[in-house]
Amino acid sequence: MTSSAPPCRLYVLVATAAPVALIMRRGPAGWWHLLEWDLRLREVRSGAWFRGMLYPRRCDLSPDGRLLGYFALGHGESPWDTYFAVSKAPWLTALAAWHTGGTWTGGCAFAADNRLTISASMAKRPFHGSYPYGVVVEALSLDWAYRDLQNEYKRGWRPFEGAAHGLRAAVLIGRVQPGGDRALVLAHTGTDFHRHGIEGVQVSYLREEDDGRLTPLPEAAWADWDGEGRLLMATRDGAVKIIERRSGGWTQTWSHDLRDLTPDPTPSPSWARAW
Repeated sequence: MTSSAPPCRLYVLVATAAPVALIMRRGPAGWWHLLEWDLRLREVRSGAWFRGMLYPRRCDLSPDGRLLGYFALGHGESPWDTYFAVSKAPWLTALAAWHTGGTWTGGCAFAADNRLTISASMAKRPFHGSYPYGVVVEALSLDWAYRDLQNEYKRGWRPFEGAAHGLRAAVLIGRVQPGGDRALVLAHTGTDFHRHGIEGVQVSYLREEDDGRLTPLPEAAWADWDGEGRLLMATRDGAVKIIERRSGGWTQTWSHDLRDLTPDPTPSPSWARAW
């Protein structure tokens, strides 16, 4: 029997200095699951389950992929109702946490030395734990389109000059393939919380071909290049894939199905509970 449940929603954070990524999976309703994606070994390892709301477009992964900065809306009493925290990926055990003024938040970003910058209406001192690498709290920016795409900008995406098959995009950005000259293009077409999309953000992806044409990638809910120039993709029906250039064409060389997962929260391992 075919399930009538809506597909899970996927978003991916990619480390900038290590072959690792973090998959943030939403589903079933009210649940999130984090998974470590080892891009070198092509393996996916389960991490935390969380019942509440996470905001992946306001999260960041440290350059080495070991730390996660995240924003959460939980079911606990204040200050554990809305907060920014830092944990060891792929777990959510907060090693440091700051209370925020509701969901009025921007995002966070790790520097190369793991210094953390947070943009939000929030307390400057953590109410829980401590952060050894230093934290800067900035005023909240009201540039919502930038907030939606800040993780792409951090990975080198830039404004794309050109048309995208007639898409009426609020923002059009692209990123050239590392070691190549083809671009991956992202069209931000607005926000609609009633449609499939992380934080309601509506995006479409296109891939530049050898002759300059842009090929739509309708199955992509998220996509980016990795450091080796491979195309990473999270699909709208709940899979993650690696797609490579082979014999003049694009070939899927690996995939992992994340659709039918049942919440199974377990305590984080001891290494994830302390600095």
